[in-house]
Amino acid sequence: MRVAITMIVKNEERVLARCLESIAGAVDEIVVVDTGSTDRTREIAARFTDKVFDFPWRADFAAARQFAFDRATAEWVGWLDADDIVIGAETIRPELAAVAANVGSVYWRYVVGRDPHGNITCEYWRERCVRNNGASRWVGRIHEVLVTDQPWASARAMGVQVEHHPELERGEEKLQRNIDLLEAELEASSPTPEPRTLYYLARDYASAGNLKMAFTHVQHYLRIATWLDEKYLAQNLLSSLYRREKRYHAALDSDFDALRILPTWPDAYFGLAETYYYLQEWPKVVHWAEMGRGLPVPETLAILNPMTYSHAWLIHYTNALFQVGRVRDALLWTRKALEIRPDDPWHLHNEQFFSGMVTQPRP
Repeated sequence: MRVAITMIVKNEERVLARCLESIAGAVDEIVVVDTGSTDRTREIAARFTDKVFDFPWRADFAAARQFAFDRATAEWVGWLDADDIVIGAETIRPELAAVAANVGSVYWRYVVGRDPHGNITCEYWRERCVRNNGASRWVGRIHEVLVTDQPWASARAMGVQVEHHPELERGEEKLQRNIDLLEAELEASSPTPEPRTLYYLARDYASAGNLKMAFTHVQHYLRIATWLDEKYLAQNLLSSLYRREKRYHAALDSDFDALRILPTWPDAYFGLAETYYYLQEWPKVVHWAEMGRGLPVPETLAILNPMTYSHAWLIHYTNALFQVGRVRDALLWTRKALEIRPDDPWHLHNEQFFSGMVTQPRP
């Protein structure tokens, strides 16, 4: 059994070698498709493979990825980005060799971001390897996905992890590029857009600070969404947009709408706690935060921020505990927050403040 990894690249001389070194020797074939580099990208790629091809960029990631897939000859074909690093690459072949005959696609865990303390801030499972029999095709100008009409099963490779390490100075440039491509995708699919296009547009506009367009697209998405996991997360996105505009009662309505979609997921409970925090209704903050922390982290293929479940809600909870007189509990949970992010300024301030109150002698 042979395994190929494919990549599309452009001006990636600063990160490409790092990526290729992480898989060198672990796969049988590397295909690199260059979409117009003007730096040393092609030279670096040629140190690792003789399969380096040109593909004129036409604002379509799926087209470029499909061109790369079509040049792979191994029985399994996968993909990476230049700013990725593979952890556990030595397990790629044995894990693929062990899958059942009816498995056609294999997912790898994708860690998209970490904070300065190493805490994961974005992760999800992503289809990474498929059987190279022509049954899988790439679709989507941006945030492209693999689709198939074959009734095969999928599996997760537990030993392989992809870590994304983007160049921060190119973040704004890439965000605007993504928005432009998504808008083109939306226009091309009118009047029946794909829900995922609207969802990604809403997320990217929110990241760019354009709340008006974020509202427009997330509300449109929610009217046509079909995947409950993503619909739930979009409803939470809408709640956060209302909070950013200080429309707290609208945020509450949206939080409760999310609860009705997936009542066993914690996100909306933490959303309610945050909204009531801004309304200074402290007992309700405590109630909803405690409801949320009693629920498990969702098991899903959707994109998640693990800090939503471990840390983000704690500042609202600890301040509310103080407000209702539970100072010792506030101190306990503040210290739990500092175990996760030791330099968090709000929790450091609160730890000192709460400690002083707890240790004061009683009159």
